[in-house]
Amino acid sequence: MRLELRIAPLDLDKTLGCGQTFRWRRQQDGSWAGPLSDQFVVLCQEDDVVHVDAFPGRADLDDLVAEHLRECDDIPRIQKELGRDPRMARGIAELEGLRIVKIDEWECLVSFALATYANIPRISRMIETLARNYGERITEDIYTFPTRKRLRKATVRELARCGLGYRADYAHELCREVDEGTLERLKKLNYQQLREELRELPGVGNKVADCVSLFGFGRLESFPIDVWIQRALARLYRVKGSYKRLREFAAERFGHYAGYAQEYLYYNERLRARNGACLFLEQ
Repeated sequence: MRLELRIAPLDLDKTLGCGQTFRWRRQQDGSWAGPLSDQFVVLCQEDDVVHVDAFPGRADLDDLVAEHLRECDDIPRIQKELGRDPRMARGIAELEGLRIVKIDEWECLVSFALATYANIPRISRMIETLARNYGERITEDIYTFPTRKRLRKATVRELARCGLGYRADYAHELCREVDEGTLERLKKLNYQQLREELRELPGVGNKVADCVSLFGFGRLESFPIDVWIQRALARLYRVKGSYKRLREFAAERFGHYAGYAQEYLYYNERLRARNGACLFLEQ
């Protein structure tokens, strides 16, 4: 199934390659391929047109892709708001195509619970192994993310054989504590309530709760903090301290669009580490 979507501004490389999601792969021709819900999707960008190829295809494919890429986000407004920050003002326009993604809430919760103390390649391997063992086949070697019902049948030992290590306990316990009713209830909470309830779940600490709030539940005021963000805040804003202090700083500084600020800072810090370039104004 093929279709075209107009989403602007959008930069697929920046959006799908900056650590928000773990199952997209950049192909040699510059396209991006990966499973999305029950579809295997290939995305290719030409200016503001996104060419979509999907198998097996479904009637709402356009909505599925548009939701994942958060087509409805008002990027000019977001950039105008964040551009008032003197540190970001200089280089923010170069990141206008970097969009937050929207991931299925269950997949996002399990994926980021598995992401603790692991790099992106290892996280991707764990998720793909889980999918091959407990997901539904889409193509010869592409599988859906496992449903709660299917994953619940696995023992801790079986999950550990998927390379999860101690995280197997988290996945096993999440399957028993989270159901469809739980997710529907969480969707109705405001960010602060959502974050606190997520933190009560197995394997969910401060950072995971903020990642799931942002990428799974779409709370744009969420500001996940990892080592890259700690470095960025220390270097650009001269602020250090506990997770709580950094969150409070981000909330006051960036407001409702703190999630976009986080992605911009993360991208900038990784860019600086790779080649010394810096988009934002340093003190």
